Amino acid sequence: MALFSVATARLSQACLLLFVMSVIGFIGVHSIGNPVFNIVNIETATPEDIRRATIALGLDQPIWHQYLVFMSNVLRGNFGTSYIYHLPAFDLVMSKLPATLELACVAMLIAAPAGIGFGLLAGRQKGTTFDRTVLRACIFALSLPSFWLSMMLILGGAILTGWFPAGGRGATVSALGSYWSVLSVDGLRHMVLPVLALAIPNIALIARLSRSGTIEVENQDFTRFCRAKGLSPHRILMRHTLPNISVPIVTIIGLQFGGMLAFAVVVETIFAWPGVGKLLIDSIQLLDRPVVMATLTFISVAFVGLNAIVDLYHAVLDPRVRLAS
Repeated sequence: MALFSVATARLSQACLLLFVMSVIGFIGVHSIGNPVFNIVNIETATPEDIRRATIALGLDQPIWHQYLVFMSNVLRGNFGTSYIYHLPAFDLVMSKLPATLELACVAMLIAAPAGIGFGLLAGRQKGTTFDRTVLRACIFALSLPSFWLSMMLILGGAILTGWFPAGGRGATVSALGSYWSVLSVDGLRHMVLPVLALAIPNIALIARLSRSGTIEVENQDFTRFCRAKGLSPHRILMRHTLPNISVPIVTIIGLQFGGMLAFAVVVETIFAWPGVGKLLIDSIQLLDRPVVMATLTFISVAFVGLNAIVDLYHAVLDPRVRLAS
């Protein structure tokens, strides 16, 4: 019953947050520029042509009326048609999703085990040279702006050495109705640099969290009791330390994965990776409002949904969360 109340509360909060984000996003998108000028030929269009195009797009209505129309269409699964590509906006976003999804999944598959491993080893060797090196490297990695890190990876991995391509997605293989770079050798080569740009800050974040959790657990009475019983350090680490730090680690992994889906805009733009983030930037520049709103809605739902799942998972593992709710 307590878990059901937690789920209900999280769902209500998620719905309210999505509503607020839709209002803010809609007002922000519709306060920038006039998309009609990107649709009609300004050099030959007459004022009457511009007026008819404005009416056809529904842009002559008050913004509150446009928002109500937008929400009523969204509830029916219709995000409108792209002004530029002349395709259903949501279908266009979904066509770019596999590129973003494989980038985020591969980056997290690298970041999670690497971050946990470095954090556990550093925590077990607190105060040693290895621990200080890991801690300083984490601070340095977390302080790097993503655009600077991406450009340095291009400089080192593509321009100076020529080991990897500087951008693009490379060859893709069709599977499950979509095209995937991860299934081809050329596609994997194109993925290396953008994956590293996403993975390096997350390795640092997970490593710092794992290190602090390991140090805290290692100082607990039950860990000392396990040592007094003569249990091996490896058994203590795998059977006691790792399970006790798993909840915050899983929480941060879920949140960071949602962040990769939502905020990979800079990395995708710099590496010309044809994902959802690059589509968002291109659509904003072209004032393609249906695509912008479809992209923002998808990103919001994905990010809020992953946060809600993480909260529920936390409540399942930790009874104190259910009691606090």
